Amino acid sequence: MTIKVAIINYGIGNIRSLYNSLKRIEVEAEIITDPDTIDQFDKVFLPGVGSYKDAIKKIKYIGWDKAIKNFSSNQNKSLFGICVGMQILSTCGYEYGKSNGLNIIKGEVLRMNKHGCDLKLPHIGWNNIKIINQNLITENLNNEANFYFVNSYSLRIVNSNELIATTSYGIEFPSIINKQNVFGTQFHPEKSSKAGMQILKNFLNA
Repeated sequence: MTIKVAIINYGIGNIRSLYNSLKRIEVEAEIITDPDTIDQFDKVFLPGVGSYKDAIKKIKYIGWDKAIKNFSSNQNKSLFGICVGMQILSTCGYEYGKSNGLNIIKGEVLRMNKHGCDLKLPHIGWNNIKIINQNLITENLNNEANFYFVNSYSLRIVNSNELIATTSYGIEFPSIINKQNVFGTQFHPEKSSKAGMQILKNFLNA
């Protein structure tokens, strides 16, 4: 059976780079702008760049919040949040004031220095992961795999069982999360060479 793949375009996100990366692994994704169309797809990506506040504001304004929550409640479908798209899956975030997130993953997103990071922010560039809980999303990867990050904020997750991998930058912060059929990476798999392509393949094969 051919799976139907979509990328949500809500005005914030590196849509084209992700689209091209999927094409390189021979996956034809559709870019969608209408929340009512999400149920037509099996695998959906929620990308994001910029601030938590702006991202969740646009998500709610367009009506994606209800659509994404309904989609994620269907265990026959899968959702993948990338960077800020992962962060807004949380309960709330504190970038430019407090904003309530989608509350799919229990936790809060704070500036990394609030967690104890004393290194220069933003955290930009290549960094590796430490796999905490083995998961289908990390198949054929190891702790030497490098991924591309751009973040000043990180998630403080409530349920440690939903923490798949961490990354070290002054602090240990979640870099891969998973709750049932919902996945997220703080890094950009579409910008992370072979290791990133493997993450995308793992999600699509899940």
